Amino acid sequence: MIRLFLISLAFLLPSIFYKALAQSPKDGPQVQKFSLGVKAGPSVTWGTYPDKELRDQFKTRPKIGVGGAFFISFPLKKEYSYVAEAGYALGGRKVAIPSSNSERIHNATYQFATMSMALRKAFDVKLFKNVPTKLFFNVGPNIQYWVNGKGKFGPVDYKIKFDVPPDGDLYTVYIQDANRWLFGFDVGVGGDAPIGRRQKIRLELRATFGQTYLGKKNSSTSYATLSWEESLKTNLKTLSFTGAYTLDFDRRAMKMGKSTKDKMIKKRR
Repeated sequence: MIRLFLISLAFLLPSIFYKALAQSPKDGPQVQKFSLGVKAGPSVTWGTYPDKELRDQFKTRPKIGVGGAFFISFPLKKEYSYVAEAGYALGGRKVAIPSSNSERIHNATYQFATMSMALRKAFDVKLFKNVPTKLFFNVGPNIQYWVNGKGKFGPVDYKIKFDVPPDGDLYTVYIQDANRWLFGFDVGVGGDAPIGRRQKIRLELRATFGQTYLGKKNSSTSYATLSWEESLKTNLKTLSFTGAYTLDFDRRAMKMGKSTKDKMIKKRR
């Protein structure tokens, strides 16, 4: 219940902040504006271990992934905006485990439902002639829910099951008491440019710093084909590059257009 409360609070506070910042009589029309968009792109993730003993035992390698999201953004004052995103990502971690003669590679792929919000500051630049380009910087919290996963240890493929007693399945890793809600924060830089009256394309390079460990104090993993047990005292750091398409809306202008159209119809009658 506390975790759900914190999640709700994290997403409600920016809404309150937005109303307080934008809904003044002077800036009334700003409240009517918002943008919707979709984005996707590749990512690279590294698992990090806090303890030197674990770092010596498990050598982290980059893990290639991909992700996408839908987002909505609202303009604020002075080129600031509030952005909220919800999406899906494939990530994970890749670990090399040194042995006497060679390294064994553990390549794990995880599925995440993702949510994030950010405060964004934009700057006008002139990268191209007659194209009103903007560069931006944003920062904000990130929440991921660990949906499922699979992996490969050496030549053996396996799937993941959470909080299920091991039943001897040779191709299943059983994870007990994992941290499936993962909390971190995002820092991103990018730019956008118009491709139409209400349309824009946007590119962003974003770093996601995961602060929550994949496992709790008493978490454990069980793999029937191996005597080895991996530590879940690790968190994830991700670098992603995405391209986005956005569509701008102005409810006030839409209402005015509809009102004008209705008046013209009445005059014709």
